[in-house]
Order: sequence, then C-alpha cells, then structure tokens
Amino acid sequence: MIKRINNVLIWSSDYRKLADWYIENLGFESVKEYNHPNDTGVLLVSGPVGLWIGQHSKIKGKNKDIHRHMVDFLVDSVSANYETLKSKHVKFHGPPSKDPTSDKYVLTLYDADDNLVQLVGPR
Repeated sequence: MIKRINNVLIWSSDYRKLADWYIENLGFESVKEYNHPNDTGVLLVSGPVGLWIGQHSKIKGKNKDIHRHMVDFLVDSVSANYETLKSKHVKFHGPPSKDPTSDKYVLTLYDADDNLVQLVGPR
C-alpha cells in the first residue's frame, strides 16, 4: 500500500520563521513555496524526504507538547554538528550522548517552535 514517506509536515503559526530556522541551522534547501489561502508554506529538502513547513490556522505559538513527536536526521558527525549549532545559539535538550540501543550518538535540540529535533550518527 505505502511506497515510502513522501514528506514530513510541520505546522506553525509563523511558518517563514520556522522554515528559515531549518535552512540556516540545519542546511535545508528551499525548493518550492506556496502562497495559497488554504495551503501556504515552504518545501525543504535534504535527502530523499521533503520537509514541509506550513502555516495552519489551528496552530498558535510554540509547541506546548514537545514530546509528542520528534524528527531525526542522519548526520556525519554528531559532535561536529553540536559545535556548529552551539555557535549559532541553538537551544539543546542536552549534550550529545551515546544511543543506548545502537553504536550511534544522538543530539536532541529544539527548533524555532520548540519542536524536538534529533541528529543521529557517529560521534
């Protein structure tokens, strides 16, 4: 039935600010923007799955239930990304740590709407 994940959607009351955060801090590329009254947002890519950052009338302010979902991204080096993101004053959930279920390391941080984001990869 399902072939693969097409896009991950994150809704925001300030989609432009949130999209810019992903572009500036995580290196996503904006590939398409929609400015339709019922479908406004930005499609970002970094790999085979798109990240849609869109405006939604039912979303107000920052995420108040941050543990409901988390998007994680594969990286070449968790530690190197940690140092880069520290210099950009990104807010972290904690320092990089060893994943207890694999040989990978993880870094959990907050995006501009306080959604949890995780970077996963070698130390």
